[in-house]
Amino acid sequence: MTEEESLSKSLEEQYALAGERYDALYERVTAMQQDIYGGEWRTKTSYGVIPGSGFALGGKLVGDTRDNSYFYSSYRNYVYDDSTHVTLEDVRQMWAKRGWDVTEVPMAQGNTRLTVTDPDGYWYEVRDWNKGEFNLAMHSPVYWGDYDPLTDDIYDRLMAEDSGRAHGDTFDPDEDDYVQLLPGVYRPFPAWDALEKYPSVAE
Repeated sequence: MTEEESLSKSLEEQYALAGERYDALYERVTAMQQDIYGGEWRTKTSYGVIPGSGFALGGKLVGDTRDNSYFYSSYRNYVYDDSTHVTLEDVRQMWAKRGWDVTEVPMAQGNTRLTVTDPDGYWYEVRDWNKGEFNLAMHSPVYWGDYDPLTDDIYDRLMAEDSGRAHGDTFDPDEDDYVQLLPGVYRPFPAWDALEKYPSVAE
């Protein structure tokens, strides 16, 4: 879809597309988590629902600016023991078998991370952090869209659903603002009609 085609859509249409793209990322996040570890992963409860500006990724989409593009990201980690430890070499082999071109990036204090971009433009990163915590980060391709009004719409509906306890206590964070979730459990994209269902936040 071109920039002109995307930005000519109404905000409601762009919102629906943003929801589809959010779900598409989390389908891949879920699959990767399951391939690595099927238990609970730790994450910020509402992190990633509101997209970042596509410009932040340094021109991944030619012509993107702070106003006309966006992308989604996700971060998950778990603390492992001997029985649940998946090494970076295990992940490297997993990715290589898929034909992905894996990059190894040295880091401070002897740590290493692996990164890869799949054929659909989704970026993956894994770190075996301090030999006890495994981290998975992902982000989507960059998409055209009216960044500020779109993110305002998402935020307002996210807050309305929080106010209305739309998801019960599933995503209630601990005192450090984290939540433990199994693969496949993630914050649903806020419904377009959330402001009508939970009007108190808009008053």
